[in-house]
Amino acid sequence: MKGLEMIWKRKRKKGLKMFTVCLSLCLALLQVQTVCAMTVYMSDGEAYEEGYIFVGESHVGLLARAIGDWTNAEGDVSGLSGVRFLYQEDGSMSVLENGKPNTMYMKGNLFFVFEGWSGGNDLAVQTNKTYIYSDGQGNRGRGVERVHEIMDMNPNIRHWNIVCYQGTAASALENGANLGKYYVDSYRNWIEYEFPEADIYFLSHSTMTKYYRSNKEKNSINNALAAAFPERYLDYMNFFQERYPQGMADPLERSDTLHWSNETYIGLFTDIIQRIQQNRESHNNIVEVAVTDAEAVLYTNDNTIIYSVPDWNGEVLFAELETGLPIHVTGVTDNGFFRIDLGEITAYIHGVGLSEAWEEQMAN
Repeated sequence: MKGLEMIWKRKRKKGLKMFTVCLSLCLALLQVQTVCAMTVYMSDGEAYEEGYIFVGESHVGLLARAIGDWTNAEGDVSGLSGVRFLYQEDGSMSVLENGKPNTMYMKGNLFFVFEGWSGGNDLAVQTNKTYIYSDGQGNRGRGVERVHEIMDMNPNIRHWNIVCYQGTAASALENGANLGKYYVDSYRNWIEYEFPEADIYFLSHSTMTKYYRSNKEKNSINNALAAAFPERYLDYMNFFQERYPQGMADPLERSDTLHWSNETYIGLFTDIIQRIQQNRESHNNIVEVAVTDAEAVLYTNDNTIIYSVPDWNGEVLFAELETGLPIHVTGVTDNGFFRIDLGEITAYIHGVGLSEAWEEQMAN
């Protein structure tokens, strides 16, 4: 009996020791575990003609905070008409390792898509190029999913304007000219598949700062977006250049090799929103034209430009197309445009941009 008792005590002691080791490891893991941010998008129930979504990384996070401080008690953004942003941070669902709030609430008609402040997993997710990925068949990055979530949560907003500012980290850290193509391919699927009814814009990355000096291909994304989407590309390189390096050296604001001052972010945001609103006003002021229904198949040529509306000043959807592509025509306007069917999108091509037969292309 004594022998059995001694064996049991030794095993019990060994078991307690192993349990203590396991408990210590678990506690250690809990201490270093990255706590993911929680972002809650809500609707305030008000009816809005226009909604605005900014998608990105730390720049967009800092922009959200700056604009959150640039509103009145009702959430109206100072100096802008028709833009409301109610923003709150607390620790109700997530906190940082230092105990600071990591839960963000947004509502109104302005939203920001980023992944919080904790670094670790949040940082890895929001800075990876897959954040904006779309293959046009339902496979989406987290950033795309969040935009859909915002839209689904806010059916009270009639029309959406999306500003993409993701890729700042990729522009500095990933070499290769193909990086730009990756963004163009995904964003084309945003336009054609994910958000065909929205106006989508692409903001230039401020690659003149120290953060980008080691990458010779730092403008791969900028150059590719400017070439692929000239009507949607928002070139703010001069805007940033005018504020560098003074804006980053402001001791009252952030001071590092990448981010800007609150004043710069507010100025950038204000200018972008005003440009979007001017574009929308021009779009809405286009004179309506009569359309006669028609059914035909015509073909693209060297002059083909696809517009969102039957007007030379309308938004350009596609500017460079292969010649000889068949186009399904569904109508003819009284100002010389053909209404065309692009699946889920109705668009327009002026008569000079379509030919009757492929043989006509060869003759020219």
